[in-house]
Amino acid sequence: MVHHWALLFIFCLSSSVWGQDERYYRQILSGELPKMSDGIRETSEHQFNVAGPSYLIDLNGDGIEETLQPQKRDGVDWIEIRNSAKQRIFDAKLLAVGAGSFLYKAKLVALSPKVKALILFLDEGFTAGRRFEATARIFVITYEKNDLETMKIVEGPHIFHEKEAIREQYFRRDYLVNVVDMNKDGQKEISVQYNHIQRIMEYLGNGEWMRY
Repeated sequence: MVHHWALLFIFCLSSSVWGQDERYYRQILSGELPKMSDGIRETSEHQFNVAGPSYLIDLNGDGIEETLQPQKRDGVDWIEIRNSAKQRIFDAKLLAVGAGSFLYKAKLVALSPKVKALILFLDEGFTAGRRFEATARIFVITYEKNDLETMKIVEGPHIFHEKEAIREQYFRRDYLVNVVDMNKDGQKEISVQYNHIQRIMEYLGNGEWMRY
């Protein structure tokens, strides 16, 4: 599992420390900080914001780079995308389950000549009550015909699971994430696999996916 202080975007070849002080996490876990409303999108102002480092990437192939920026808003992970004029064109909430969550990697892929996907890798943090447990999962942003106004995000499966179970048992699963045309129809699927356990995401169009 990637160290909790590393933030790595593979298209940038750089890393950065991302941390929060102990008092801040106590506030999050105790509920002192304001809670966010339900839903994957949010447009209201937030009372506590922390912006991570920005990364430049040409999402639509026009030679002009967009800006990706992971953020903490009231203790919740978000991804924000801005155009070359620094205008926000997309943002989405990445719901985690424990303390110390952070976005540590992103990968841009072409599912077909008309569909692109930005795969976000989120360390969901950890819980440490009577038993320790840590997880990570992917989120997928898709858009069609290089039109960034069509961007939509979905939550994908877990790609990492580490747990201390009962009777001093312990397990750790690192899943492989592959993008491959499994049914040979000209469009790639996203496969998440650990040994014989496999989860497949098939893109249906308009931001919709089938999972099996």
